[in-house]
Amino acid sequence: MTAPRVRPRFELELADDPDRVMEKLREKLPECPNCTGVSVGRHAELFVPESEQRVWSPWLSVTAEPSSDGGARVRGRFAPHPHIWTLYMFLSFGLGFSLLVGVTWGYAQWAMDQTPWALLSLPLGMVLGGCLYLVSLTGQRLGHDQIEHLEDALVELIGSEGSR
Repeated sequence: MTAPRVRPRFELELADDPDRVMEKLREKLPECPNCTGVSVGRHAELFVPESEQRVWSPWLSVTAEPSSDGGARVRGRFAPHPHIWTLYMFLSFGLGFSLLVGVTWGYAQWAMDQTPWALLSLPLGMVLGGCLYLVSLTGQRLGHDQIEHLEDALVELIGSEGSR
């Protein structure tokens, strides 16, 4: 069993070359009832239809590249809406910076024989980091059906002869 990831990913191996795979995706994408998206070159972004989008709705980023056997390797990564992902990263980096400042300040207090109360930022930061991770997992759980729909839509768009 794999550990839960903040941004789940998967790979498909196909017999077609990467350009043909993405060409098929672009041809079928306008008629796809389960997703909308854009594609340029060997990259595509797929997302749930606007009427079904929620804060936790996933986006699927797809890249096709040549594989060693002459076919295509299609890599997909699920992520939240870019605005939500930016907020998540901002909070993560802000928390990390706050931890760095708190631990440094606490060490300076300890080195000067003062009460190192700023070291309390370490357990507090770990709790807040855990909460941030749990929020991420909760969003994945709420968007699980949409993740499956996007993955199924991708398989329909590029052909079902792929193997994981």
